[in-house]
Amino acid sequence: MPLVASVLLNRMQSRLKLRHMQALLVLCELRSMGRAAQAMGITQPAMSVMVAELERLLETQLFKRHSKGVDPTPSALDLLPVAQRIVSATEEGAERVASYHRREGGLVRVASTAAATGALLDTALPEFGASHPNIMIRVVTVIGHTLDAAFSGDVCDMVCCRRREVLADGWEFEPLVSDELVVVAAMSHPLARKDKVTVTDLAAATWVQHEAVSLARDEFDQLRSRLGWAELNLVHVVSRIPLVSWSMLRDGRLLSLVPRGVVMPWVSIGLLKELEVGLNLRLAPIGVHWRPDKTGRAARLFLESLRQAAGIAEPETFE
Repeated sequence: MPLVASVLLNRMQSRLKLRHMQALLVLCELRSMGRAAQAMGITQPAMSVMVAELERLLETQLFKRHSKGVDPTPSALDLLPVAQRIVSATEEGAERVASYHRREGGLVRVASTAAATGALLDTALPEFGASHPNIMIRVVTVIGHTLDAAFSGDVCDMVCCRRREVLADGWEFEPLVSDELVVVAAMSHPLARKDKVTVTDLAAATWVQHEAVSLARDEFDQLRSRLGWAELNLVHVVSRIPLVSWSMLRDGRLLSLVPRGVVMPWVSIGLLKELEVGLNLRLAPIGVHWRPDKTGRAARLFLESLRQAAGIAEPETFE
């Protein structure tokens, strides 16, 4: 007697397991019981048992065994998109629930550019960590395409950087710290001992060059053109990693034009000096992007700590 769809549905609702669908997906992709079992973290005999259970449940052969592995039957290929939807929906459900618990619990996921890290996080994180030991702040550094990705889906709770030109639905930007390009050097650099540094001093110095696609490089090239620095002394070690910039400057021979936010931690503890030049190269302010309708208690507490670090607001209480 042919298997009736309603009977099969009742059987699947009561006996089908998510692992059966995962096994179908993995085995269709890898075509090997051994590799599929390894991918799922089970033994090969357990994988064989799982496939046999599914075949008995559906009363149809799903895979043809041969000496090199297995091949899916037409029945397996028909079931494949259904299995993909079931597994995908389950994963999405798990992520939604986990996202809710993250927002209401003790984890805040922060993406930050180098300038925002120096201007905001360097001040805010130590105090916040001491005041809220049960809240975990997970920080990742972003730049370029990784900065773009930070706004995709539910990857981050907040993104610290300059204002984005285009914001996805639900995201808001709050400016917190002003910023500008400044000339810095190690404390041992000869110009660090001068109260006022002249344009002539800068023209005779040796500079660390920056990557071509950066705010600092663009402004530096314009400055060179404006001041007629055609034969400037340059060291071509380019990087957007702040530690590399410090490594290049610390022996006291080089200058660098950088956003103040990037070098603020080193300037504040006296490892670097911001030279008195008066270039007045203002940049867009640094702040935080966040989603008010998806921001839980822990993230709101951290947002308040960023505001306090910027000297913008008094502490706000969240019950």
